[in-house]
Amino acid sequence: MGLENISIRLIMLSIQKRYAAIDSKEPRNSTDFDHTRSPVPDHKTVGWPNIAVVIFGIGITLPVFYLGSELTATLGFRNATIVFIVGCSVVAAMMTATSIVAARTRLSTYMILQFTFGHQGAKAVNLLLAITYLGYFAATGDIFGQAIHDSLLAFYGIDIHATVCATLGCVVMALTAVFGFSVVDRFSTMAVPLLAFFLVFVVYSAIQQTEWNALLEVPGQGGMSFGHAVSAVIGANILMAVGAPDFTRFSRSDRDAIKTVSGLAIGYPLIMLASGIPTLVTGETDIMKIMISLDIAVPALLILTFATWTTNTVNLYAGILTLSTVFKNTLTWKIAFVSGVVGTLGAALGVMDYFLPFVFFLGIATAPVAGIYLADFFVLNNGRRDFADLQNVSAFGTAAYVAWIVGSGIAYLTTNTAATVTTIPAVDGLLAAFFVTVIWPKLLPSAK
Repeated sequence: MGLENISIRLIMLSIQKRYAAIDSKEPRNSTDFDHTRSPVPDHKTVGWPNIAVVIFGIGITLPVFYLGSELTATLGFRNATIVFIVGCSVVAAMMTATSIVAARTRLSTYMILQFTFGHQGAKAVNLLLAITYLGYFAATGDIFGQAIHDSLLAFYGIDIHATVCATLGCVVMALTAVFGFSVVDRFSTMAVPLLAFFLVFVVYSAIQQTEWNALLEVPGQGGMSFGHAVSAVIGANILMAVGAPDFTRFSRSDRDAIKTVSGLAIGYPLIMLASGIPTLVTGETDIMKIMISLDIAVPALLILTFATWTTNTVNLYAGILTLSTVFKNTLTWKIAFVSGVVGTLGAALGVMDYFLPFVFFLGIATAPVAGIYLADFFVLNNGRRDFADLQNVSAFGTAAYVAWIVGSGIAYLTTNTAATVTTIPAVDGLLAAFFVTVIWPKLLPSAK
């Protein structure tokens, strides 16, 4: 199967059918086209490089660019490089484990979560995923609005407030997600390589304006600890670790599943570092101000407009479908309307001012989820789980919820107080949830 068959289109097919078909009353054979509710058969698996490329492409987004710029400005080149490598290595380690779970079960994330959280309990995790998608939709819309404002002011002297630009942009993206997604789906395969090329070109342009040795010595502004910086990187990328089975279940073996992680382990530090280098050269973290400083504003605006329109429409579309599994009795158009309004309001109100707290929240709330299903799979079930086991799963998994609360509580404390375990709050939360999941059957044997 070629790359075109497991490109961004596969991502959207997986998301769409995973959420639209889940719990359908129709027979499985008529709805489970992408095996979202059953194991992926051998003949549907693909080579690991194809999946790795898709995983790499997911990281090329405006909020990740922003995070790379902010952390590089705060920490300086050398420390930021270490933080990006450590943070992405932690996420890669989590993703390696969750990918092995996927390769052995061949099940989607939603199905795997039901082993621990229960058939109904897994909806709470879906709600968290929906918040993540809508948060990224709002964040991307906010960055886009600021970019349009800066461009109009610099090129034409027209001062339209960034809030207005963000609102109009998000409205267009929301309408596209509802009425024209099939069009965006066709263009989405072009957006990722276009953004990758653009990022390389920006770095090249920035390096031409300075000496490499001088770049290495630029000091950071300070104000953030090493552990918190690493947690910010983890929080921004944690969804890839928790949701990895949606992609890596197509792997042919454990070894192939592990190799797919290279898309994150190697690609994501490079993406964030590449977005930070222009910041050190120009002193700006605002993306269009960077482009204007590098004299590449016009091509940058065209590329960013196209790429943002396609990738952000995907964010909203995924959020709508995710919420559809939580609120099954609500008409999809109502969910789409509310999602679009919430996302647009977030962008208009300047959600990027709270982006770092948002990614800290993701690290606190999401990392324990990975710890829970890893403990269930590798420790409590000796590295094996069968599709048939889902027939014996309860509606709500009490142990999983207790572990989730404890893990998130520990991560919150180590984020906001001097208390620490590993110095990285997201890892503290994952380990706490892992431990609670393991000891729960010993404390309450009947719970197992």
